[in-house]
Amino acid sequence: MTDSTWTDEPLRSGKHDTLGRLAYAQRAAELIHTTHSFESSAVFGLSGPWGSGKTSLVNMIVEELQREHPKWATARFTPWATSDVSGLLGEFYSSLAETLPRKRGKQVRQALALTASVAAPAANMIPVAGGAAAGAIRLAGEALAKSPSWQVAFNKASEELKELKKPILVVVDDIDRLHGEELLTLLKVVRLLGRFDGVQYLLAYDDETLYRSMTASGAVSPHDGSAERFMEKIVQYPLFVPPLLRHQQISRLNTGLTYASREADDEGSADRRLSGLVDCFTDLLTTPRAIDRYIGQLQHHIPLLPPDEIDDEDVMLLTLIRVSFPAMFNSIPRYRTELVSGHTGEMKTGTTRFEYEPFDIEPLLGVVPAERRATARELLVSLFPKVHKKGQLSVHASRRRQSVQHKEYFDRYFAMGILDHDVSDATVEDAVTSATGGDGGPLASLLVGRPEAFRGLVLSKCLSPTNQPTTDAERIQLAEVLGQIANALPSDDNAPFSVQDQLLTWIGELLVGLDRGTPSATVRAVIWRLDSPALRIRTWMRLENKIDHVYRSDRPVWSDEVTTILVDDSLTDFLDHLKQGDDAEARSGVGYQVHFVLRHRAEHLRSAVKELFESKEVNFSILASRLVSARTITGTKPDWQLSPDFDQETFNQLAPPGDDPWYAEPIQDVDLRDLSWANRRKFAAGRVSPAPQAS
Repeated sequence: MTDSTWTDEPLRSGKHDTLGRLAYAQRAAELIHTTHSFESSAVFGLSGPWGSGKTSLVNMIVEELQREHPKWATARFTPWATSDVSGLLGEFYSSLAETLPRKRGKQVRQALALTASVAAPAANMIPVAGGAAAGAIRLAGEALAKSPSWQVAFNKASEELKELKKPILVVVDDIDRLHGEELLTLLKVVRLLGRFDGVQYLLAYDDETLYRSMTASGAVSPHDGSAERFMEKIVQYPLFVPPLLRHQQISRLNTGLTYASREADDEGSADRRLSGLVDCFTDLLTTPRAIDRYIGQLQHHIPLLPPDEIDDEDVMLLTLIRVSFPAMFNSIPRYRTELVSGHTGEMKTGTTRFEYEPFDIEPLLGVVPAERRATARELLVSLFPKVHKKGQLSVHASRRRQSVQHKEYFDRYFAMGILDHDVSDATVEDAVTSATGGDGGPLASLLVGRPEAFRGLVLSKCLSPTNQPTTDAERIQLAEVLGQIANALPSDDNAPFSVQDQLLTWIGELLVGLDRGTPSATVRAVIWRLDSPALRIRTWMRLENKIDHVYRSDRPVWSDEVTTILVDDSLTDFLDHLKQGDDAEARSGVGYQVHFVLRHRAEHLRSAVKELFESKEVNFSILASRLVSARTITGTKPDWQLSPDFDQETFNQLAPPGDDPWYAEPIQDVDLRDLSWANRRKFAAGRVSPAPQAS
């Protein structure tokens, strides 16, 4: 294996041997030479699995034979290159004829041509005098005899070959590629039609494939040893391709992975992870071809995505699954949700706890041969650790955010690219970096006017610890940009984990990281980048919770000062809103102001509302209208309607106690899609109870 593109080319010379097989090739070549006789013919069989290096070993044997004993001629016979039985016979005799000297071998070629024409009349491509004309073959046959028997023709050719005193080795590679009649005909050629004295044969094949083909042809019975006995009659000297030893497998893998891998952050976990799965590699990649083919695919796949966009070790393991268990690999995307979550999405029955039914991967393993299921299971669990069960093998899972086990990265491993619904980590990182420098354009283009799922994915990547600023100046700059982006996001999404909500939380996290001595005016300027009271309060309430957790009782001065400003603004704005009655701006967020002020200055708010009632500027219906909230009805697009749940508890805290004729008004039918304050007043009539008397 080299760092060049894998082509599956066999070795042409022993000088490139990296598996220590040259000595074996030398001994095999010497065996072929020492057993040679011009009075007999021998067949050597070199067996080994596909991809084990049979052709490379054949080439080394031939090279050593001709290097040590230059008189030997080699004929390469390729049986699977022909399309029928006659062609196979013709190809055999043609290959043998091409090894003969031009002048001295002319009569032998004529004899071989005659033998071929008797054995297979349709085989008409035997070279007679350096050519391959069918007419020359027919003329040669007519010149030597008129339709002789095959035995006469064979004996004539055999005698001619003996007189040449030329040792010949006929190499027949990949005979296991033949099917049925072709295979049996080839074996007949070797056993009967081609056993010329002085000619040795080297057959290369995979035992298992050969026996399976012989069984399918009906020549032998399965599982009774007849295939082995059949081959014993053909092959006198069985040889085998030395299997890869474990240290050779690992060495070849290490060499290949060095070329296929690329530099990554060395956290000490990747090496341990792959080394913990070494048995999976050695169990599945047992031949040089299997290893080199695997490495060749890695060399193609891994560079398709930048190193920080994917976990290279996950690519290595998924590629191992794909080359070893293609049916299972193709099934993995269908179980994306179950593999990533580890459960089926259905609740467990017969238990009082809130638990999902775990996902059973055994049916997914059903397409894997039984003897390889333990290996397949270990690979699958290492990629998707949430499907791990107690008592199973230890988990060698990725610790990287970009792992296939995380749903936002899963699709990349099967598309080997970043799809339209995805966004690269580098793009998000660059956008956050620009925003930290004051340019919010790139980040705004990723968050504004995009589908909700895409915005959520972008924000998830934004919140990665590696994207967070490290200085106060950067935190303030980024928070200001985020405030401007939050203004442009849809304000009609009241989901608890909306993108806008997460963005406001991010602003709060940036501010809570500021130095305790930061001027209050600086923090206030950031908060006032948000253009609505509701957004400011939503951000500040998240910030307050974090301040309480981080600083506890020793809060920074800017926290209390900005809180006071926000409370004052909210109180003034809410009271003005009440005074405007039905003519007030039809905006959301009034409820945020009410609860924020109640949290910090409840008595002041109650006194101010009481004064408005006493001055007749506000009545119960106006106050109640501000506590009729709206909600979205899910569908193709948000449909806002008045909520049937009136906030009676907050009304009790604000409204002056006592009875009023308004409470006795009947409930009215209203258009729930009409969110005006006048319609909310009508909706509240008959649904509100008087505030209780103070105790």
